[in-house]
Amino acid sequence: MLFSTFLIVVATIAAFAYQKSDNNVYVLIGAMAGVILQPMVNNPEKTRKALGRLRGIVSGRQRMIAFGAAGVLVLTVAVVSIIEITPDEICPHATELRVLTSPEGLQAIREVTEAYARATADDGCPTVFPYVYAAGAASVGGALARGWVDSRTEHPLIDFGPRPDVWLPDSTVDVRKVREILAKTLPPELTANGRLVAPLRDVTSVASSPIVLAGPAAARDETATLPGLVEAVLARPRPTLAAADPESSAAGLLASAGYLQDERTGLVGDTEARRREQIIAGSTPSSTDEVSLLCSYLRRGQTPAAVLTSLRTWRRMVAGKPLGPGCPDRPASPPDADAAPPVLEGPALDLPFVRFTWSGTRHAEAADGLLTWLLSDNARPQLSQAGLDPPLPGCTPLERNACVPIALNEMLRVHLQAKLSGRVLLAVDSSGSMAARTGPGEATRFSVASQGVLESLGHLGPNDEFGLWTFPAQRGRRSPELVGLAPGTLPQRSAIAAGLRTARPAGATPLYATILGGLDEVAGGRDDKRIRALVVLTDGEDTSSDRTLKQMETEVRRRTGASGTRLYVIATGDARCEGAGGTENGLRLLTDAARGECLETSPGKADATMAQLFATLWGGR
Repeated sequence: MLFSTFLIVVATIAAFAYQKSDNNVYVLIGAMAGVILQPMVNNPEKTRKALGRLRGIVSGRQRMIAFGAAGVLVLTVAVVSIIEITPDEICPHATELRVLTSPEGLQAIREVTEAYARATADDGCPTVFPYVYAAGAASVGGALARGWVDSRTEHPLIDFGPRPDVWLPDSTVDVRKVREILAKTLPPELTANGRLVAPLRDVTSVASSPIVLAGPAAARDETATLPGLVEAVLARPRPTLAAADPESSAAGLLASAGYLQDERTGLVGDTEARRREQIIAGSTPSSTDEVSLLCSYLRRGQTPAAVLTSLRTWRRMVAGKPLGPGCPDRPASPPDADAAPPVLEGPALDLPFVRFTWSGTRHAEAADGLLTWLLSDNARPQLSQAGLDPPLPGCTPLERNACVPIALNEMLRVHLQAKLSGRVLLAVDSSGSMAARTGPGEATRFSVASQGVLESLGHLGPNDEFGLWTFPAQRGRRSPELVGLAPGTLPQRSAIAAGLRTARPAGATPLYATILGGLDEVAGGRDDKRIRALVVLTDGEDTSSDRTLKQMETEVRRRTGASGTRLYVIATGDARCEGAGGTENGLRLLTDAARGECLETSPGKADATMAQLFATLWGGR
C-alpha cells in the first residue's frame, strides 16, 4: 500500500513537470519518468511481481540505493520545475476596473480596454482587468445619481452590473442628463455654471466620432454642410433617410441636427419637420440606436441607401468589425471602404471619460491610469482600429460644447411633436351655399375647399388616421361620413379624392350636430398620445339645431376634456370667428373651449388657409 502511494505521488510530480515546465531537459525527464511509472500505477500487482523477481537478482542494499536515487532525481526535477514556472503561472491579483459604456460603444470600448490591459501587463501579468458592460444613459441616469443604490423599482446591481469606476458614454449630452437629475435634489448654486457634483468627479473627452451622412445615395460634397447634404437627399423623388431614435440614442439625437435644421434658417418649421420625420419613420427599421439600426440592415444583407450615423459605427460596419451581439459581420455587398462619407463641421460624439467620487484609492488610480493611456500617443492606433478619432478641441465642457448643437433641446421638442401620429377628421360644409362661385372662373367654394383637402393629404403619414365627412349627408347617406377614419395609406387617400368628386353641394347647414358627432368620432380608437382633431370648414352658421352657442360651448368643453381632442374651424363666406361687432359670440367660442383655433378666410383662399391650419395642428399649438 505504501509503495503504491509512493508511485502515485512520484508519477503525479513527473506529469506536472512534463506539462508545466518550459525547460526541455525537465520535460524529457518528466516524460521518461511518466512512461516508466505509469504501468506501475495502472497495474500494481504486476509491478510487485516484477519487483519480486528483481529482489532475487539485486541485493537489498543495491535496491535501496537504486530506489533512493530514482526518488531523489524525480523530486529534484519536480521541485526545480515548480520553482521555475511560478513567476509565469502565478500572477499578482489584478485590479478589476469596472467600465460602464453605451450599447453602441460596447464593442469599441472593449477592444480599446483590452489593448490597455495588454499594454500595461508586467512581465506577462496584467495589472488591470477591465470589466466592460453597457447600459443606455436613459436607463442608468437615475442609478448613477442615487449612488448606484436600489430604489423601489430599480436594482442597479441586478439590472446593470457592479458600480462603475469609469463611465464612457457616447456624448456629453448623457452626462448632462445625470446632472439634471442631481440638480432636482440639490441647491441651484451647486449645479450652476456647468459644475459637476458628487458622484461625478470630472469629465474629459478622450476621442471623437462625427455624425455623417453615409450610404450609396448620400452625396460626397465636402464643401457642403450636413443639413445641406440631407436637404439634397430629401428633395429627391421618393426620398429615403434612416436615423436612430433621438430619445434613446445620443448618436440619434445629434443626428437630428442634420434633418431638423435648415441650411439657411435654422430649425425647420413644424410642417416640414413632420414631413421629414415621416420619411425617416418610413425608411428606418424598428430600432432604438444606431447599432441596432445598422444590424437590421445587415441581417437582410442590405446597406442603407442614406443613413445619419456616427463615423465610428459606419467604419466598423464597412470593415466587418463586430457591432453588437447577434449582428452579422458585414453586408453582402459592403460599400467601398475608400469612398468614405465626408466629415463636415457639425455634431459629433465626444466620448467623455467620467470618473466618480465614490471610487477607492486603488480603483481611482486604475481609472487615472486608463485615462492617461487613452490620451497618450500609445493609445492612438488602438482607438483608430476601433473606429474612433482623436478628441476635438472644445468638446470637453458640459456647457458650450463644440460637439453639441446649441439648440439641441429645441430640436428634441420639435422631434417629439413631429413624430406624433394624428387622428384627424375633416368635415367639409357641402350645403347649397358652397356651390357659390369664388370669382369669374368656374371655381366654387366647395371645389376650392376640396383642393385644400387634397393638399392636406400630403401632411399625412401611414401611421396617421384620416377621415372625411361632408354635411349635410348626401346621396341617400344617413350620416355625414364620406370616408371613415383609417390609416392614411394610398387607398385611403384615393377613396377621399374619389368621394370629393362625387359630392354635390345642396341643403341646409347642420353645423352643430356635425361638430358634436365629429368630436365623438375622433375621441374613439386607441387610448394614446396621438394628435386628435376635428377640422371643420364652413361658409355659414348652423341652421338645424335648437342649441344656443353657449350651450354648444358647454357641450364641446365636456366632450373634449377627457380625450384631448381639439376643434379647428375654417370660417369662410358668411361664417365668422367673432360675433357681430367683434363680440365673443362667434365660432371662436367653440374652438377656444376645445383648445383649438378659428381661422377666417375668403372663399378663394380656403386651400391656403387649410395648409396654414395643418402647420398649426402638427405643431401642437
